[in-house]
Amino acid sequence: MAIDTHAHWSPRGLARVADGGDWYGWRIVRDAQGREHVALGDQVLALAVSRSFLDDPAARAAARKANEDIDFEALVLTGTFWNYHLDEADSARCCREINQEVAQVQAAYPDRFHGIAVLPMQHPKVALRELDHATGQLGLRSIALATNVRGLNLDEPTVLPVLEAAAAMGVSITVHPVIWGKAGEERFPRYNFWNSFGAPLESSLAAMSVVYSGLLDRHPDLRIMFTQGGGWIHFGVGRLNLRYAQRADARPMARPPVDYLSRMYFDCLVHDEDSLALLKKRAGADHILIGTDYPAGGNIPGGAVPWIQNCNFFTEEEKQKVLWRNAVRFLGLPEDSAYMAQRRAGAEGIAAEVRP
Repeated sequence: MAIDTHAHWSPRGLARVADGGDWYGWRIVRDAQGREHVALGDQVLALAVSRSFLDDPAARAAARKANEDIDFEALVLTGTFWNYHLDEADSARCCREINQEVAQVQAAYPDRFHGIAVLPMQHPKVALRELDHATGQLGLRSIALATNVRGLNLDEPTVLPVLEAAAAMGVSITVHPVIWGKAGEERFPRYNFWNSFGAPLESSLAAMSVVYSGLLDRHPDLRIMFTQGGGWIHFGVGRLNLRYAQRADARPMARPPVDYLSRMYFDCLVHDEDSLALLKKRAGADHILIGTDYPAGGNIPGGAVPWIQNCNFFTEEEKQKVLWRNAVRFLGLPEDSAYMAQRRAGAEGIAAEVRP
């Protein structure tokens, strides 16, 4: 049994972009070699349109089981399309469309997919309304947001109230890096540093912004996850501890930074066994989750699931925690559901037909 907590999907509106149209400002441009790139205004990404649509969830579920041994997915919107550039009206409409689509998939395939809502974080009042709608009307119990909101860290007074509200509701929170607007991105012109350095840097800043905001002190039961293993924080937390001890302005929270690492969740996408061992030491085996970055290129070579299964510094019990048990707790899934019970009883493989 394996649950992927970091699997992407693209809303059906993006099909218009793939067909040459426009979706909330997004469009396709072609370079001199005729290659497709997705663009927003005058900003062009070195990426094609992600075509990970949910038009055939059963086929996706079967393929993921066959190819990667993934039984269940938490569906995180493709990280390019947070759409924080939109005004209030368009952002409300866009998030509603996205959330309705993923909620429909969750309702139709509850034993294969967990829907994660997105919010117009750049407009906090609208975000709070959509949070209420997504949880109260659509049955979604998780949200995802970017590591910064138009350049604002997650502890900013226009951002933090939305996290406070989600925490008070018992909603799980997934934090994923922005594609552009990363800290220091002007220093990443070559070598794919915008991704290999920029994404972990963003995850690090976001995680520590949450820690230093005191959110975890006020909401000790908060379930929040950072992708890319939380970035660089597990290696660099000693310096944060030093300044916490030395400076009053670096002590807004109740405890040293290192004490909060085991209070947050992190996916396993650190791509190196020494880094994974440090992640285990800092966060604990109870707070590591399977993440694959599907269908993008961030997965562990050979797959995250066999990587964990073959890792010799996890006990067999700890492997089961990382593979699925921690995800059940993080996502708030019903452990006694028919599907979970079936999997624990040793049922093999995915059903030949995923029920509608």
